Amino acid sequence: MTIKTLARRVAASARTWLEDDRQPRGNGSEDRLDRYPNGLFSSIVNDLQMSRRAHYVWGVMQAARLAAVLGIGAISVLELGVAGGNGLVALEAIAERIKEEYDLEIEVYGFDMGKGLPKPIDHRDLPNLFAEGDYPMDVERLRGRLQHAQLLLGPVRETVAVFVQSSPAPVGFVAFDLDLYTSTVDAFQLLDGPTSLLMPRIHAYFDDILGLTYGDCNGPRLAVTEFNDAHPLRKISPIFGLRHFVPRAFFDSPWTDKMFMAHIFDHESYARTDHVSSRRLDLKG
Repeated sequence: MTIKTLARRVAASARTWLEDDRQPRGNGSEDRLDRYPNGLFSSIVNDLQMSRRAHYVWGVMQAARLAAVLGIGAISVLELGVAGGNGLVALEAIAERIKEEYDLEIEVYGFDMGKGLPKPIDHRDLPNLFAEGDYPMDVERLRGRLQHAQLLLGPVRETVAVFVQSSPAPVGFVAFDLDLYTSTVDAFQLLDGPTSLLMPRIHAYFDDILGLTYGDCNGPRLAVTEFNDAHPLRKISPIFGLRHFVPRAFFDSPWTDKMFMAHIFDHESYARTDHVSSRRLDLKG
């Protein structure tokens, strides 16, 4: 063994030791209800082979954790922009596993046009990246792959309105993968809904915000800015520095920079503690 090889092994062992010392392990109740249940997170990602969908595991797990702490027995998790359906199938499998860990019901919904993207309206829709008909769906094939997830097809402005009127379980996680600014704006009517429809804090993943020609002046980032400007008591904010709170294996994963949180400040449960072992007073709105 060369000195260089030995040095690499020693460095790798040191990193592993530091990670193990920093990250919680095991699947006990304390880990499940901790704000960063990384032991459970890693276990689910590995067991389900979901490294490519780790962000879905994180979002659903955080939604379920908050529901368990607040005593809410059922939540909804959504994928807006289903395309071929691999993400929705994964979301369904993840929800099935996590509902067992947290002993609650998880309703899964997918929203899509069913025939590819609508036509971009103007520069805000990034027509240099997206065209009408991109990412079509084989509807019948996808329905055959789903177990219990509900697929809502049509313009997102209409399907989200139908969803809101159906009185689903409170929304705890949303994956926004609609590509276009206009579609994302239409989807945000979800966050205008009554507090009975929403968890006080909602984890949100935005797929189309890094690299390429994405910026604050187009796409989902512009939609987020306009939503925040128009809503004094409801805000969508990045989860800053998330990479420092997930397992080391995901430190450089782009999804940690794509996770946001919708804060529903006018929610009656917003000020309740969201940490089971917190010693501060439980402030009820």
